[in-house]
Amino acid sequence: MTSFRKFRENVKLLIWDYIDIVHRVLRVLTVLVSVFTMCVILYFYGFPQTNQSDYFCNIVIHCSLLFYVLKYLLSAFFSVHSFQYIRKDWVEGLVILFILLWFIISIVTGHNTFVDFMDNQPGWNFNDLAMVVVQLYFFIIMLVEISHIGNFLGKIRIGPGGLLILSFLILITVGTILLLLPEMTTHGISFIDALFTSASASCITGLSVLDIGNDFTFKGQFIIMLLVQLGGINVVCFASFLSYFYKGGTLRHQSVMKEMFNTTLQNSRNLTREIVIYTFMIELIGFVFLFSYFNITATYSHQWTENAFLSAFHSITSFNNAGFCFLNGGMTNPVFRYDYYLQTITMILIFLGGIGFLTIHDALSTAKGRKHFWKHLQITSKVVLKLSFVFIFLAAGAIFILEYNNTSAGMPLMDKIYTALFTSISNRTAGFNIIETETFRMSTRLIIIGLMLVGAAPGSTGGGIKLTTFYILFKSAIATISGKKQVAIYKRSVSYEIVDRAYVVLLFAIIIVFTGSFILSISDAQFSLENIVFEVASAFGTAGLSLGITPFLSTFGKIIIVIIMYIGRITVLTFALSVARRAFSRYSLAETNFGL
Repeated sequence: MTSFRKFRENVKLLIWDYIDIVHRVLRVLTVLVSVFTMCVILYFYGFPQTNQSDYFCNIVIHCSLLFYVLKYLLSAFFSVHSFQYIRKDWVEGLVILFILLWFIISIVTGHNTFVDFMDNQPGWNFNDLAMVVVQLYFFIIMLVEISHIGNFLGKIRIGPGGLLILSFLILITVGTILLLLPEMTTHGISFIDALFTSASASCITGLSVLDIGNDFTFKGQFIIMLLVQLGGINVVCFASFLSYFYKGGTLRHQSVMKEMFNTTLQNSRNLTREIVIYTFMIELIGFVFLFSYFNITATYSHQWTENAFLSAFHSITSFNNAGFCFLNGGMTNPVFRYDYYLQTITMILIFLGGIGFLTIHDALSTAKGRKHFWKHLQITSKVVLKLSFVFIFLAAGAIFILEYNNTSAGMPLMDKIYTALFTSISNRTAGFNIIETETFRMSTRLIIIGLMLVGAAPGSTGGGIKLTTFYILFKSAIATISGKKQVAIYKRSVSYEIVDRAYVVLLFAIIIVFTGSFILSISDAQFSLENIVFEVASAFGTAGLSLGITPFLSTFGKIIIVIIMYIGRITVLTFALSVARRAFSRYSLAETNFGL
């Protein structure tokens, strides 16, 4: 060991003046190799393959693996403290060790005994599985490198809100390109339909102009699921988490998290990590419950691989309130329609995704060693939980009464209750439906429009003006009617700035819904005003419900819906503050009386 250390130090001294150049070259080569390899992987999955192209793609991927092994070893060798470098990047080190063992065993024995053993197991193809893992590793590296672009964007003076807006534009663009690849669809797809589907998935809406189950292949469905996942936790949040995990993060990433979740700069780093962990843990638990049930009952398939994909897809889309389902008829399919267990799991996942990451974080933190749970919750969490249950049960009660002799006629009482409860929970943010929406009464549809416009909690996977905004507007109105000067929530006053922001959100929401409905009434005049308003409200609230007009919208109408979905996802406030820069004057003008 001493001889090796001396040798390393001698080499360092010999090339000390060039170490910075070596690191810069390695960094540039890493980006170039990652981009090239990702392009090859996209070609491999996106286009029909021949034996020659398949062989070429595998050679490129294996050469890229060798490059990453060499790059890691050189970085560790030339770092000031090699063992600290290895300790810091231990995850990458484990992956490199796995790759090295894979190559060494294959070269020495001529084949991999473990791979051969796994390939002989029913349902396994270990080589394919290993290649998928390696390709996922490349994808993670790409996200880490992309996260460093934030440092470059910092020089262009783009604020956290602007970076948040830009991240979704990039995600939608990449998703559109991926969905245009020949292997993603069964019969091809137009640019506008690919853009619409990508935007709907990235903005976790659920509106679709194509049949997810019949028009998209397994690869296309997987891309949609991936877009939902990245759009749900936000691609900037995920990239920041990876950057923290690998390189320790930057102040810029923390400022983005502060803007996104309205938290302190000090807590943003821990919050980022916990958001990603909470998301994957909740989705994993949902997956386990769904997968176990599908395997035991075989209500969907006898193949565990098909059950696994359905479970993963449904768990991710449910928690992220996306509303996508690749079964024929969605959740009206017999697999889900009368199964209370599956409906219950779906409702729980939707609810957890809709109350927001901050509320989940606060609830879990408060529950540790506290006797009085409600008393120690933050005010925002109390409002979100209280309003969520109020909206759920009031809307469920109204739907139960209105649809008792309509869509629920002839059903058992328990089915009527479950239908009303599921509709109330899902239609506010998620967009799953076990009853066709167009069969509801006009009054029920009006309630659903109200639910979609209010939406979910701030920092959640839902859209709308947000529960807290609605509550502040309600309390402000009560305070004005009562002649009070301050808006109070749980014996705490709310600042005028927050009240003003709530009115800005409401004003922009009204303008967006009205403008969108007005434009669609011109471009798609064949549809009734009710259908158009419902479609626009669903897009703005990222709810994903429709009265059946989405596939038949004109090209211009689809573009309008894409824009509304985008604004609804990034939240109206972020959009408003990014369009109009905040300017605070230090003087005040004389007051005047003005009639209302």
